[in-house]
Amino acid sequence: MNNQRRMYLRMITQSFWHRLSRVIIASLSIAVGAATLSGLGLVAYTVPAQMTKELRSYGANFVVLPDGSQGLSDEQLSAADAVVGAAALNRAPYQYANLLYNQQALTVMGTILDDALAVRPYWEIDGELPSGADEILIGENVAQLYRFQVGQKVGLTEPTKADGTAKQLTVSGILRTGGAEDDLVVMSLDTLKEFTGGVSEYDIIEYSVDGDGATLNSLVSEINDQDAGMEAEVVRRISQTETGIAHTLQTLIWIVSIIICLLTLISITATLNAVVSERAREIGLKKALGAVAKDVMSEFVGESILLGLIGGAVGVAAGIWIANFISTKAFAVQLDVNWWVVPITLIFSVIIALVGSLVPARRISRINPVDVLGGE
Repeated sequence: MNNQRRMYLRMITQSFWHRLSRVIIASLSIAVGAATLSGLGLVAYTVPAQMTKELRSYGANFVVLPDGSQGLSDEQLSAADAVVGAAALNRAPYQYANLLYNQQALTVMGTILDDALAVRPYWEIDGELPSGADEILIGENVAQLYRFQVGQKVGLTEPTKADGTAKQLTVSGILRTGGAEDDLVVMSLDTLKEFTGGVSEYDIIEYSVDGDGATLNSLVSEINDQDAGMEAEVVRRISQTETGIAHTLQTLIWIVSIIICLLTLISITATLNAVVSERAREIGLKKALGAVAKDVMSEFVGESILLGLIGGAVGVAAGIWIANFISTKAFAVQLDVNWWVVPITLIFSVIIALVGSLVPARRISRINPVDVLGGE
């Protein structure tokens, strides 16, 4: 048995050596297909996920609102957190109130500032984020209207109480977002509680959720079915943009991959057909010496497997480099190399080589030695 295996491997290696140019062409054809499959596969897997995370910078894609005139309590906040669970990348609650500055009404938003900045990373702050209870952010439009500057003291008063809680606060930064926050005064929830008497009634809870449209809709249904005085909504503008970009990119990549794979199959079939035709007299001589069709087929299968492994190994190495180049240069994201691509690409390469050699190998294995050796 060992002698037979050694002879089998020797026949395959000798066949490769005597037809080196054809083997190189066939290996390169397989390598191109393997590089395309592994490279675009990695891009299709990594880039949409990375782009989805990047799109989280556009704001929350899931919000919870009070179902009625009353705000959300701390208990309701905890209940919403429990439903969203580990899917929440970031979360921030917000409470709104009206305070007076020189008898002029200002809309104030209280929040957990670090959490709000994580949910709304598009915030730009000229100055510093408030680090104490006596510091606030001023929206750009409010700052321009009242000529507030960083470091300035601002006196705010709660207008709905008889004694009217008043407090001097320091402007730690000017907030610029291009959105509704530019018309607000932003402070911590603890600071706002000093004006509202310690009441925590959140007007909205924003979540940045890691999930597709189906995941978000499932969370909405789960919260709304609780009948706990709150309702959830999906921010369609954000979630649909994420889903649309990811699906379009993945579909385009797989279409291109399929086309390249078909072209690779055609190329390898043509190359192996030429190799088999060149070996007609050799196969005829082997059959004349006693070889049967099964022996001829097994030889071609072994050569195809070896050819697929060689081309696949070269292709997967090139594919990883191509995927890294595309991810970095075209999408500006870091490639996440998943090593499952190596065995999958090698299996694909072997299958392509086997399929490409199947038709010419079956044809040549049925050859009549008399016809070939007789010069026909």
